[in-house]
Amino acid sequence: MSAGEGGSQAKGGSFVTDWKNEKEVEAYLGNLETEFGFQCYHEKLHDGCHRLANFYEQIRKDYTAAAKVLKSNCENNQFAESCFKLGTYHLVGRGQVEKSPQEAFRLFNKSCDMKFSSGCHNMGLMYQSGVAVEKKDFPKAAEFYKQGCALNNPDSCFRLGTLYLQGVDGIDRDFGKALEYSLKSCEMGHMLGCANVGHMYHTGDAGEKNPELAEKYKKRAKDMQTEIKKIKKQLKFGE
Repeated sequence: MSAGEGGSQAKGGSFVTDWKNEKEVEAYLGNLETEFGFQCYHEKLHDGCHRLANFYEQIRKDYTAAAKVLKSNCENNQFAESCFKLGTYHLVGRGQVEKSPQEAFRLFNKSCDMKFSSGCHNMGLMYQSGVAVEKKDFPKAAEFYKQGCALNNPDSCFRLGTLYLQGVDGIDRDFGKALEYSLKSCEMGHMLGCANVGHMYHTGDAGEKNPELAEKYKKRAKDMQTEIKKIKKQLKFGE
């Protein structure tokens, strides 16, 4: 087919999709769906199945189809990320799956057992907030945040640092640990983690006051905040 017939423009020997042409866009998306389906059902690629589920969710907005793929990929293939995503569906009742915090809890725990950091983090959140458990359990939350942090989840490191910084039921204040975990979250790009580090150096909570380091981490947090605002502005403009 010539470029003039379909609206695609040849570039470097290949065709570029005309994103203003509805038929071309749909053809492109159809090819993607076929590719991910082939990866999942014929090549038996577990990450291919997860990509197919993401395609149904994000592109087709077909949450029911996405949930079916996620369930199969979790139960049959033991793919941690699909177990986690299915857990988020059960948390809110998306994709015609039962709204069940208890099932979400089970799936988050399963994904955490498979070393998926977000699963560990969500387990920590559930224990901290008292969702799907008898009551809030801060020490148990800390255990899961510690697992998430060890798997380099910055949110888990930040949450763990905050528990030690504030001191809560069952967890004594420990400024040394608060600094350790807040610093780790900061190094992984967590703005509030950097702010906590700056605050501790400013007050001397974790040792002697250090105005130089306090300013360094305060500035890092502000720079991150500026960058986040810039990205949000660009995304809004792009709409």
